[in-house]
Amino acid sequence: MKKIITNFLVFSTLFFCTLLSAQSIQKNFINYQGVARSTGGDILADESINIQIALKFGAPDIAASYVENHTITTNLNGVFALLIGNGTPVTGDFNTLQWGGVAPYVTIAINGAEVGTTELMAVPYAITSGDTRWFSNGDDIENINSGNVGIDRTPTAKLDINGDLRLETGTSANEISTDATLGGNSNNVIPTERAVKTYVDNATAVTTPVIFKVRGNGFAVKDLDANTTIETDIWDIRTYDTRNAFNTTTKRFVAPESGYYYLHAVVRQSNTVTTSFFRISFNVDRGVDFTQIVDGDDVKTDVSGIYFLTVGQEVFVSLRNFGAGDVRIDGTGSWFEGYKIN
Repeated sequence: MKKIITNFLVFSTLFFCTLLSAQSIQKNFINYQGVARSTGGDILADESINIQIALKFGAPDIAASYVENHTITTNLNGVFALLIGNGTPVTGDFNTLQWGGVAPYVTIAINGAEVGTTELMAVPYAITSGDTRWFSNGDDIENINSGNVGIDRTPTAKLDINGDLRLETGTSANEISTDATLGGNSNNVIPTERAVKTYVDNATAVTTPVIFKVRGNGFAVKDLDANTTIETDIWDIRTYDTRNAFNTTTKRFVAPESGYYYLHAVVRQSNTVTTSFFRISFNVDRGVDFTQIVDGDDVKTDVSGIYFLTVGQEVFVSLRNFGAGDVRIDGTGSWFEGYKIN
């Protein structure tokens, strides 16, 4: 039987080749061609030979990660061709080889006799972008990796990018935000659907304004003794109260939310006044604003102002009689009103 020359000649350039199979997933093979000669240098023409391919990663003399056999027939010039990855597997799985991590080597054996080991260069590195994780499907490039993909970082999601994501036009994006206030006002942040909806809902929500007016009922319902101070509690009739903020039991306005309020109160005296006068004010006054009544009959005295109230804060009208005689207060002609500015 003829012996095969040990100096096996590979004359064609190895290149990456993708073959369509009957399945929807494409497979990646490596074209390998050579010429078989005898020990005397004669071409082995038109002969059936067995080629064994062993792929090693990291060094030429370590155990093979993958081994396969090919039974082929040379042509009249001793030339044969095969596809690495398309032979009969002996050990390992060609589809799970980790191309691109360390240097790959291929060891060739013909009819059981090893004839040489060669380092593979660029071709398998192309497989790292087209192995079983990435493959071409028509005009599409698909990834069937069950794990995560990280770009410049260890991934914690299906696609995890350390840096910006940019489309053909426009600005780049560097964050997906759940901030429902959109407070950052950034051109580089994409808000989630929930964040946008919450922001829109809050921005377009119709809030009932705070407006109230209450008045007294009856005539001469309160006497203000000389040189005394009282909390006016003559408010018995609610004219309107949009937020139900006036407590008709305590006769006090309770701020339903924090903000600036305009408040106005009018109290009418129902007895003849000479030198007596009194001061009308709100309990939230920080100054000494007051109105003095020095003469007249059936005189209305009022006080108004803008005040910052916190939610739940109570406001009432306070009266102080500075005169020596009593003052009678008319409930019919007195009222307390206000509204929230912002």
